[in-house]
Amino acid sequence: MSLAVATTHTPVRDRVTWISYVQISFFAWFMYSFGATQALLRDEQGTGLVLASLHGTFLSIGGLLAAVIVAKLMLRYGRGRILRLGSLGTILGALVLTWPGVSIGMTFLGVFLAGFFGTFIVATVNAFLLDHEGPAGPAALTEANALACFTGLLGPLVVGIGAATFLGWRAGMYVVIIALVAVEIWRGRNTFAFGEPPEVVAKVEHGKIPRAFWWAWALLVCVIGAEFSIIFWGADLLRERCGFGPSAAAASLASVVGGMFIGRAFGSRLARAFNTESILRVAMTCALVSFAIAWAFTWWPVVILGLFLTGLSISVHWPLSVARAVVASDGLTDRAAGLASVAASIASGIAPFALGALSQSIGFHLAFLLMPVFLISGLAILLIKPVREIPVTN
Repeated sequence: MSLAVATTHTPVRDRVTWISYVQISFFAWFMYSFGATQALLRDEQGTGLVLASLHGTFLSIGGLLAAVIVAKLMLRYGRGRILRLGSLGTILGALVLTWPGVSIGMTFLGVFLAGFFGTFIVATVNAFLLDHEGPAGPAALTEANALACFTGLLGPLVVGIGAATFLGWRAGMYVVIIALVAVEIWRGRNTFAFGEPPEVVAKVEHGKIPRAFWWAWALLVCVIGAEFSIIFWGADLLRERCGFGPSAAAASLASVVGGMFIGRAFGSRLARAFNTESILRVAMTCALVSFAIAWAFTWWPVVILGLFLTGLSISVHWPLSVARAVVASDGLTDRAAGLASVAASIASGIAPFALGALSQSIGFHLAFLLMPVFLISGLAILLIKPVREIPVTN
């Protein structure tokens, strides 16, 4: 089977594309801000670390359940309606999470709702962009993730500023609510532009996912496992290896997110000019080398440089792996996008937990060897089970 992956086209940044970019970016704002709010929320509620960490579990469970059903919902109701439902549900989740004085059970519910409906946003935007942009789909997806990464830098900063002023830490989350309301006003009543249920619903619903897709799906698990491991526990690696305090370690972790933002900003250009498989192989190899630098040294400037280069290298892993998986699905775009979100939910829930559990017995330094396991496994999949491509030219 020959599968075409276009890498030479420029995204058409029309109104519906920009709406998609902004919507997925403010869900990213929520996700990155969520991590920054955990210590503050824990102090308010007076809960221990283990109990408070269940917020992340409920977030992942919500995402996993949504990922299982989102493809069928897109096919039945159309992508535009599901995107609107994703905004409204995420707004509801953010309101429940940030409502002053609520119990921990209610904040669990809030993050569950945000994870559930936020997955509607991620999966549907992925499917929409890859269909709407056609050959420029991989580049568009990389652009969307670059903007999302930029808002991911701003979100925790606003949370921190709010916590240090009269605004309070909830101000960072209120930005998400206001932004998603604005997105739905901008979208207007015309949800049809984002894709009505296709005429080939019967074919899509009963079509069999090719075997090649499941190898591409396994690659998604590997890249998300690596990304969330470094984002969730990178600060603790800095504390253990470089002797950083909690605040310095948390701030220094911006080197990873900053590297991801720069990588995705330029990665869109790479995706227009080079073969997707080649970009991923080089990026995976660079991530291994970069992480080895961060892991092996204890002098903080070198470690932070290694983390920045790691963020730069892993930046294109997720968007291009999603595009690759959709190509491998042989036209089953919505189902592939939904299953990609399943992979993300599983990996983001299990990988950080596994690394954290290992660290209890062997320390973060040795536990972080789990990250190169993910990267080497992903590189092996790329080399052994490539997605055959037909070059597409303008």
